[in-house]
Amino acid sequence: MMPHSQNREDQLNHIMPDNNHVLHIVHLVEDLTIGGLEKVLATIALNLNRKKYKVSVWCLREGGFFAHKLLEEGIEVKIVRIATARNPINIYRLYKLLKIRRFDIIHTHAYSAGTIGRVCGFLAGIPVIISHNHSVYAYYKKYNHFVEWILSHITDRIVCVSDMVKRFAIQTQKINSKKLLTIRNGIDDEPLVQDMTTANLRKGWGIPIDHPVVCTITHLEEHKGVVYLIKAASLLLKSRENVTFLLVGNGSLKDSLIKLCMKLNIEKRVIFTGERIDTPEILSLIDVFVLPSIREGLGLSILEAMSHGKPIIATKVGGIPEIVTDGVNGILVPPCNPDALVSALETLLKNKEKREQMGFHGKRICNESFGSKAMVNKIELLYDELLSEK
Repeated sequence: MMPHSQNREDQLNHIMPDNNHVLHIVHLVEDLTIGGLEKVLATIALNLNRKKYKVSVWCLREGGFFAHKLLEEGIEVKIVRIATARNPINIYRLYKLLKIRRFDIIHTHAYSAGTIGRVCGFLAGIPVIISHNHSVYAYYKKYNHFVEWILSHITDRIVCVSDMVKRFAIQTQKINSKKLLTIRNGIDDEPLVQDMTTANLRKGWGIPIDHPVVCTITHLEEHKGVVYLIKAASLLLKSRENVTFLLVGNGSLKDSLIKLCMKLNIEKRVIFTGERIDTPEILSLIDVFVLPSIREGLGLSILEAMSHGKPIIATKVGGIPEIVTDGVNGILVPPCNPDALVSALETLLKNKEKREQMGFHGKRICNESFGSKAMVNKIELLYDELLSEK
């Protein structure tokens, strides 16, 4: 019989990196369509040290834009085709797939993937289980919070994208603070954009050269508060007609928001672009970026706008105040308040110098504190720490 110490040594050899062993990581997510969560995941997957980690990304339902990008960069992407996490057959399927692959770490993202992923990862004997919380889910039912609390007992660490998300997990979900770690989102350096490119965008959308452009990049869903931005646009355009609003993104509310613009007679000044992959070019074009969310974890699109030197108007919810300082790199307003949005817009649109000052400070803050390298380094340190503990 092999001595106990030898068994322990074999286990460590399985999970600790050496010259001959690469750690196998699987990131589990619902899909990889265009969105902040998906972009954060892709940034992590693409920037982890490939000499040390072999990364796979598994999608429960479908792929999307970032799935194609990951595949192009040599990252394995697997579509599991699981529509619901409540079906025992789906749980068994995922468990078997994970058991066969013998991953060292499973890193789940958001509620659906975090629920089935942690259960199956635990049953499959994956040494390290990590959950990534990207937002404050205050609308969840008590049952959902109870599930999060139960699963925290089989989770090695829960990554929170902001201190607000961490406080929410402690206060509402009653999760042990020792399980929680704040790692704020980071973004890659944005590419330089030629003036001709932005001029072509403006021409293509029919935006007059003298119109300042107000933009949001977000999912067109209720919790993003876009309806309040449209109402604010209607109020602003009554006294200031030379403004164009760009709404970048798709979602279940798109048709109803278009109808609202028509009802308010502002459809000529509000452009719905749909999903776009040329966000650097769009952000170079605009004058003010707005995120009117009702709830938000951190707001990756805010960081992207800051990296382009744009002033921010955003709601004082979730982790947004951790990246936007009122009066420094933007203006914070209460959620669900079109009048407050109008006031902030008027302040910035009439004062180019203030816009430029806020944009300068935002770019500095982004460069100093929210780079992708810092985020990925913290993720790698977490992986190594948890594996060494095992």
